[in-house]
Amino acid sequence: MLVMVVVMKQTAECVDRNLHKVCGKQCFVVVNVVVVAVNLCLGLVVNLTAFSTRGNTSPPFTSNLLHRDNLTLMEVEGVVPAALGLSDASGNFTSHAFVWAAREWVNVTGGADVCLATHSSADQLHWVAQHTLRWSGPLSVAVFVSGREYAVAASMVEYLRRCVDGVEQRVSFHLVHPLSRPPKPSTASPPFVSCGAPQEANKQLVAALGQDETPHPRYPQNLMRNLARRACHTPYSLNVDIDMLTSPHMSPRLSRFLHGRPVCGRCAYVVPVYEVHSAVTSPPADKMDLLRLLLRGRVRRFHEKVYEKNQGNTHLENWEVERPGYLPPPVAYEVLYNISSYEEFWEPVLVLPRGAPAFDERFVGYGFTRSSQVYELHVRGFRFFVLDEAFLTHSGFQTTATYAPSRYAQIEINRIRYQMFKKELHARLGLPPPPPLSPPAPRRTSRGLRLSISGRRPRYVLRGLPDLLVNKGI
Repeated sequence: MLVMVVVMKQTAECVDRNLHKVCGKQCFVVVNVVVVAVNLCLGLVVNLTAFSTRGNTSPPFTSNLLHRDNLTLMEVEGVVPAALGLSDASGNFTSHAFVWAAREWVNVTGGADVCLATHSSADQLHWVAQHTLRWSGPLSVAVFVSGREYAVAASMVEYLRRCVDGVEQRVSFHLVHPLSRPPKPSTASPPFVSCGAPQEANKQLVAALGQDETPHPRYPQNLMRNLARRACHTPYSLNVDIDMLTSPHMSPRLSRFLHGRPVCGRCAYVVPVYEVHSAVTSPPADKMDLLRLLLRGRVRRFHEKVYEKNQGNTHLENWEVERPGYLPPPVAYEVLYNISSYEEFWEPVLVLPRGAPAFDERFVGYGFTRSSQVYELHVRGFRFFVLDEAFLTHSGFQTTATYAPSRYAQIEINRIRYQMFKKELHARLGLPPPPPLSPPAPRRTSRGLRLSISGRRPRYVLRGLPDLLVNKGI
């Protein structure tokens, strides 16, 4: 094609010279216009041919992205390479986004106002089935695995995609693992588990693939919350724990509420959280159903008997009222009241705009993980609004009887980190230094753990606990 163009050009130059001699200036101009037009057409044909050839040898990226196999970084039988992950600030954990990406993730997030973000260990992934059935929008899940637990997570994701409607299309899974324990395949073959019982399937996979793995003692939930939230790409996100279920129709009702309001970069919308007694076979269908269970003693405020400050500042006594003119779904939510005061260590579950401060990732394990973010929101001038009729439920009443001694050790370590976090935040914002926290009373447990504070560093006297629980520096 290029040779033809050159020959045509040389021929045209020759014809120009001869015409100028034979028919004069007017004929010369007309012929030149014709030649220019022919050259333009030939150039267009050459460019279109070249573009078509490149398209046949290397498909466009967007076309390749929509292919199902390219939406999944790793298949079940593979192992995600640790070297392809991103290290966190501490250097102790590695993150991998979109290891198993939702097939329609681009479409479901592109048209959504809010995304549900959560985190889980491999043995709790069965909760994703209930989330998917109750939440109709995009769902982003960060999964913590250590060593062979990866095989459990991979097999469970395959089960959920095969057996639960909506998981393959709307749920994206990400991985976090300790740097010292990268993902590795199990020595056993994954069993075939039938559909219909996600929790039982999860137990079978753990027993078959992950029972030889020593559990990692540190769970980086704030790192995982941030990873799940950053993958959402929606104007708002709701960050919940894996065992906190949304109320029915929350996704469309919350989307309508957010879509119809002016953008507020410093607004936080509070979603009340309740515990449901294990004797209740199904979560409340709506607010009225929840209030009836509350009157019967089958529902209570989250952490009411464990740590009252958890939900205390939400003032749920103002929420637990029947409003006249109740309208069923899918009517948009409304703000019931504002939170005009702030009490430290408050831990509400919030719907936040994309630009809101992230969770501080220095907090690993239990203690101050959510309240530290709320403190920063308060200091930065965020306003808190409680949504009516929206709520989350946690299965089972919480008590301290099931708490492991290691939980208290993590809380005391994070207490020191929290004081450091506040000092850094105040310095960054030009605020006066915060007052020191009052030291906690020494705690004793039946397994012989005694905690005490000496200066700025906690001292631990452990009897009968693994050495991994001993604090080795902050």
